[in-house]
Amino acid sequence: MKRFLKYFIILFVTFSFTEVDALSAAEVRGRGNVCPSFELANAREDGALEKVACYNSYEEAKQGMNNTENDNLVIVQSGMIIDAKYALIDYDQNTNAGYTNIYADVYLSSLLTYVRGGNTDDAVFLGMDPGTGRIKIKVSGVVGYIARYESEGQRINQLYDIIPLSWVRSPSYYQITSSEIIHVTPRNIFGDKSTDSVVIGKKPETVSPGNYYSYDGIYFYTDFKAMIRDYQSGSVAGSVNENNPYYNYYQYLSFRTKTNYNASNLNQFINNRGYGNAKMGNTGDAFVDAQEKYGVNAALMFSIGIHESGYGTSWIANNKNNLFGLNAVDASPGQSADSFASINDGIYNYAYGWLSYGYLQPGDYRFRGALLGNKQVGLNVKYASDPYWGEKAASYYYALDKAYGFQDYNAYTVAVLNGDYNNTVYAMKSPTGYRVSTSYYQYKVKNSAVVVLGETSGPIVNGNTTWYQIMSDPTLDNDLEYIGDSKSNPRIEYKWNQMKVYVPAAYFTKITSGTTTPIIPVDPTPTPMPTPTPTENPTVTPTPKPVPTPPPAKTVSQVITDSGYRVENGMLFGVQPGASTNDVRGKLETNGGTVTLSSEAVGTGTTVTIQSGNMVESYSIVIYGDVDGNGKITAVDYVLVKNHIMGTNRLNGAAYKAADVNRDGSISAVDYVNIKNYIMGTNNVIQN
Repeated sequence: MKRFLKYFIILFVTFSFTEVDALSAAEVRGRGNVCPSFELANAREDGALEKVACYNSYEEAKQGMNNTENDNLVIVQSGMIIDAKYALIDYDQNTNAGYTNIYADVYLSSLLTYVRGGNTDDAVFLGMDPGTGRIKIKVSGVVGYIARYESEGQRINQLYDIIPLSWVRSPSYYQITSSEIIHVTPRNIFGDKSTDSVVIGKKPETVSPGNYYSYDGIYFYTDFKAMIRDYQSGSVAGSVNENNPYYNYYQYLSFRTKTNYNASNLNQFINNRGYGNAKMGNTGDAFVDAQEKYGVNAALMFSIGIHESGYGTSWIANNKNNLFGLNAVDASPGQSADSFASINDGIYNYAYGWLSYGYLQPGDYRFRGALLGNKQVGLNVKYASDPYWGEKAASYYYALDKAYGFQDYNAYTVAVLNGDYNNTVYAMKSPTGYRVSTSYYQYKVKNSAVVVLGETSGPIVNGNTTWYQIMSDPTLDNDLEYIGDSKSNPRIEYKWNQMKVYVPAAYFTKITSGTTTPIIPVDPTPTPMPTPTPTENPTVTPTPKPVPTPPPAKTVSQVITDSGYRVENGMLFGVQPGASTNDVRGKLETNGGTVTLSSEAVGTGTTVTIQSGNMVESYSIVIYGDVDGNGKITAVDYVLVKNHIMGTNRLNGAAYKAADVNRDGSISAVDYVNIKNYIMGTNNVIQN
C-alpha cells in the first residue's frame, strides 16, 4: 500500500522559475564554516551562496533575515541551510524505513501521517523551531513537523534539504485547462525539470485556465510567496479562489455510495484498455456484488485496484491475488503483501475487512474519514506513503466516468466537515433522539466527507436548526447501534436502506448538489390512519381539563449565566481550579441544562455540550492559570507560560487564553508572576 505505481505522462515543462546551477547540499557543506556560529547568506538566482553577515545566535540571524528586504536569504549553520525566508524542502528519504513521519507537534509526540520521496519529493517549508531544530512543512493538505534526521541522536539518515525558492527549478503545480485539472509533480525540484502528470478530475468551475501553485489541491495561487505567507498565517486570502474552494468530486466522494455503473461497464473499461486477460479482467461482478453487500462504492474500489496493481499486471496481483497493495510495505512490498485464494476472494476481503470494518470504521486506528482524500483527511493519511495517492486513485474513477459520459459525476450531495473538532460532532439516531451509542462515531478531521440524503429541522446548533440525514460510516445494527470490529462469519452486511443517521448542518459545508434520488427519503409522509366508522350510540367523552402550558425552556446562554459562568468566543469561563465533572454538571443541570463533558476530568480544553429544549451549544472550558489542561494551577503551568514568552513553545487556543491570567489580551511576565504567586499562596486567580 505504501509503494508507488506510476502510469503517467512524462512532461518537460517550462515554468517561471529561473534556470540555475544551484549548489547541492554536499556543495553547501563543502563551503565549510564561513561563520563561527550562524551565517546569514544570500542564495543568489545564479546558484551561488554568498555571505551577508555572521551572528552569534540563531535569534540574531533570524532577526537579520526578517528585517532585510531580500527574499533570497537563508541561515546556514555547520555547512547546512537550517532556515530560509521562502523555500521548499526536498525530501529524498535516505532512510531505513523508506518514509518520513509528520507530527502534529514540535515534540513529535502525535503522529499525523507519513510521506515518501522518490518522484514526488517537494513540500513547502513553513519555518524552523529553534528549540528542537525541527521544521514545519505543508504537503498534500497536511501541516506538521518533521525531524532533520531519521536518527536525531546519531545525526544519521538526513530526511530533507531546504531549497530556497531562488534555487528551485521545478515545483509542483496544477495545470487547469478548459475542461480538466492536471497535477504536475517534479522528478527533482533541485535537479532537472522532468516531471510526472496526472489528470485528476474536472476543471474547477471558478478558476480560469492556467498554471497554479497549491499544496492542498483546494486553494490555488499564482504567486508562490503569497501562498507561503498564507500557509504560515493559516489564511487563504492570497488564493485566486478564496471564497470558492475546489473539492475534486472523485477524491472527496464518500465510500458509502453506489456507482451508476454495472459489472459489464467495469469489464468493458478494462477490456478497452487492453487488460482483459490480466488479473482485473472480468472482475466487475465481484466489485458490484461487494458494493451491495458491504456498502463500499464499487467504482472507488475498482479505481484503487487499477492504481495499485497496474490494471491487474503487478507481481503481487499475479502471484498473490492482491489488487490493492494490502500490506505491501515500502521496505518489502512483494514479500510482505497479503495473499488471497483468488482474485474475487481478495476483492470481498478488501471490501469487508479492510474498508467497511477498517479504514471506513470510526474507532479503527486508520479512520480519517470515508473518502480517498489526501495527507490531511481520508484513506491517503494511513493507506499510502505517496502524498498524492488519493489523487492518483481518483484519476482512474475520473477516467472511468469520462468514458461513459459522466453518469457518476455530482450524482450525490456531498458535504465536508468545516473544521477540526473533538468530542463535538456525533452521529445521532434522530435530531431530537439519542446518538449512536459509541464515542468512536464522531467527525473530527476537517474535510471529512458525508453523503447528504436530505434535510430536516432539529435542535439549534450554532444558530442553525438544519440537520442532515447522511449515510452511516460504520455498519450499524437494526437499532442503529454501533457493532464495532466484526470479522464474524457469516459477514455482517451493510443495509443500504437502514444505515442513515443525522448530523447538525452547522458543522458541514455542501460541496455538491447531487442528482441521485436518495436511497431512502427523509421524513416520508406517513400512511394516513383509516377513519373509524361511528357507532349508533357513541360513548360521550368528557371534556378534558386544560393542561397548563409549560414555561418555555431557557436559552443555553441563560442556563450558563444562571449557573455563574460566562461565555466568550466559543469558550466557557468561571470554572474553579480543581472542580469536578459533578461540580460543573450539577450547576448547569440545576439551572435547566442537559450536559455532556468530553472527559472525566475538568480542565482547560475540556468540551462541555449544553442542551436546553431544542437548543444545543458546545464550548471549550478555560480555567485561568491551568495552561496544561489538568484542571489545576501548578509549576508546570508557570513553565509553559515562561516558555511561550521566551518563544520556545508557543501556546494557542484555550491554552493561550488560560495563560492570559490578567486578561489584557497578551501573555507577559505579569501573567507568570500571577501564577507563581498563586502557587506560593500569596495571590488568587480570579476565574469570572
